[in-house]
Amino acid sequence: MAARIIVYLAGIIILSFGITLNTKTGLGVSPIISIPFSISTLTQINLGTMTFIFYSLLVLLQILLLGRNFKIYQLLQVVMSLITSLFINIFDQILPSAPNLPLKLILLAAAIIFTGLGASLTVGMKIVPNPADGFADVLGQKLKKGFGFGKNVFDLSCILLSLIIGLIFAGKIVGIGVGTIISMILTGRMVALCQGKLMKYYQRLTRSRSQGDH
Repeated sequence: MAARIIVYLAGIIILSFGITLNTKTGLGVSPIISIPFSISTLTQINLGTMTFIFYSLLVLLQILLLGRNFKIYQLLQVVMSLITSLFINIFDQILPSAPNLPLKLILLAAAIIFTGLGASLTVGMKIVPNPADGFADVLGQKLKKGFGFGKNVFDLSCILLSLIIGLIFAGKIVGIGVGTIISMILTGRMVALCQGKLMKYYQRLTRSRSQGDH
């Protein structure tokens, strides 16, 4: 179990790095962070704090949608959110913004790679998902379409809400750009690639834990 927790925490840090890196491209942030990024930009509240508030709201929505089917251990998503927001704040302070288009594209590619790897590591350890994926899974269940469809609906909803927030309160689009669309399309592919390459490793760790329980 200790190895799983270490890999899981490493996944959170890598995921936080990838999410923050995406905000430094200047090409548009990933859908998963677009709403807290928009609000953070408009209110000057730091991105990590807004991410924690947003993720906590997603956990609350899961509770409302699942009712009695919501398991107590799933509240660990709040702890995961706290750790994620802490590292987002750290990376936000130390990572520079890309000054030109070639570097923006390089940062975007790196952001997609790190976000995909981090998401794969956290999911592969089968502890608790990040609240965005947890909510997308619940949404897919309620729509009777599965996680993939729920993820698409959630991502599109985040983009739409971010556009509305920016246009109403700033009179312009905030945080949404071509990089947002590219991230939405390619991050899922990167997660799938990492899952395929690392699945045997994930199975070995989770199987060893299950055998230890017996």
